[in-house]
Amino acid sequence: MQQLTGINAILYYAPEIFKSLNSSTDVSLMQTSILGVVNLIFTLLAIKLVDKMGRKPLLYIGSIGMSVSLATVGLFIYYESVGNWVLPFLLLFMASFSISWGPIVWVLLSEIFPNKIKSLALALSVFIQWVANFVVTQFYPAIVDNQWLKDNFKGAFPFYMFSLSVLSLIFVWKNIPETKNKTLEEMDKLWLN
Repeated sequence: MQQLTGINAILYYAPEIFKSLNSSTDVSLMQTSILGVVNLIFTLLAIKLVDKMGRKPLLYIGSIGMSVSLATVGLFIYYESVGNWVLPFLLLFMASFSISWGPIVWVLLSEIFPNKIKSLALALSVFIQWVANFVVTQFYPAIVDNQWLKDNFKGAFPFYMFSLSVLSLIFVWKNIPETKNKTLEEMDKLWLN
């Protein structure tokens, strides 16, 4: 789910995204740098909040923020009114991801697996993360360059597609246990219920 938010497609292709929205090369690189600073700030904030708020509330906040911000970016692009409006919503996307799905997934992965299978489960999880990263980032240029999608969505389709990250909210609600204040031994018992 973390990779399906589109984070790495947006991060890897940020300068090109900004240039396609009429920013000069210098401005697009500066905007990309601002995304990186927001990523750092909100990741540090997540580290501070994860044990106070819990994992699930942060994931909910992030899912909603990412979905709303990317859907809004898609609307601005579709209606060709990008101007100065896209950057704030991409920053909101970055903040939403960085306070939630960026760091919290790694916290959860280290907590949710029973101790007897933890090393294998973490290895498989990291492998799946990198495969998903590869697939999303390889698939992204094909979506951007697809003429039918350009004609029908005016370049907004990738943002609409990634705004479906709201589905991650349902996934967390239905499938992810809250691990706040639980010991690793308690996590073993949690999966037996």
